[in-house]
Amino acid sequence: MPTPHRTLVLHRWSAAWLVATALLLTGMRAGAQVREPDNFLATSVTFSSAPRLRHVSTRHVSPTLAAGFRVSEHGQLRLDWGLPYTALKPEGGVEGTTSHVGSSNLLVGLHHVRTFADDSLFVRIGAGVALPLARHEDADIIGSRRVETEGVNYATAAAVRGLADPWLWALDTTSVVLPMAVGVDLPGFQARADVALGMLMPVSRSARDTHFVAQASVEASLGLGMLEPGVRAQVVSPHLTEATWDGEDSQLSLEPFVRVRLGPAFARAGVRIDLGAPESSPAPSASRMWALGMGLGVAF
Repeated sequence: MPTPHRTLVLHRWSAAWLVATALLLTGMRAGAQVREPDNFLATSVTFSSAPRLRHVSTRHVSPTLAAGFRVSEHGQLRLDWGLPYTALKPEGGVEGTTSHVGSSNLLVGLHHVRTFADDSLFVRIGAGVALPLARHEDADIIGSRRVETEGVNYATAAAVRGLADPWLWALDTTSVVLPMAVGVDLPGFQARADVALGMLMPVSRSARDTHFVAQASVEASLGLGMLEPGVRAQVVSPHLTEATWDGEDSQLSLEPFVRVRLGPAFARAGVRIDLGAPESSPAPSASRMWALGMGLGVAF
């Protein structure tokens, strides 16, 4: 049977917990922002499983690392890198399961960030270069099947992201990337739009010709204390310079997500689903990819 002293202690602890929680939620609500912090470290993992590429059953996971460092009053240096892994089993399963893991390219970018209206509005314009760390292995050394698995791995890493950020996943390629983002933070509501243009240039004979890629996304979320549920729509046109390009190879995708903020730490989880080409019907299809993404980071 609890004593009066123990009851008083429990009440004090309960009151302290409620006060701390209220202060934390208030602080997180005030500190919520749709743009990345000036200085941050973040990691994310994307999972997917679908019978998609080259008539094989794929099991894919690709962790990524991102870091941002403030280098001047309005300047930010950003680094992005990934490590895709894919296991695949051809139709019929006669040849068994093979897998491949390899480094993505390293995107190094310098961004100019400006905020307005007491940090409720931001604009970010940047330029970046993707260093060619993702390279084809020699078929004479590892075998032709291993080379095919390697190609599927990087193609899947792009496919599970709705073909976005191809400069990270293109083999034997260096890229110049021009990104831009705008966003607004209002009480209880955040919105953001991103666009990027990339020029992908081969660094070996095995890579395809130089071509341009354009991508755009828009997202909106609600600020509900520490939780920020929202939705993100994205479209990617991967071959702007092909003579036959008419937009039919574009990829449209949708991602419901939720963000969580806890002081300087933040986390995000979402499910991205292919909707097909922008002009086609968004009916479900066995060939379309889905991807579960989970990430966390910390500002400093």
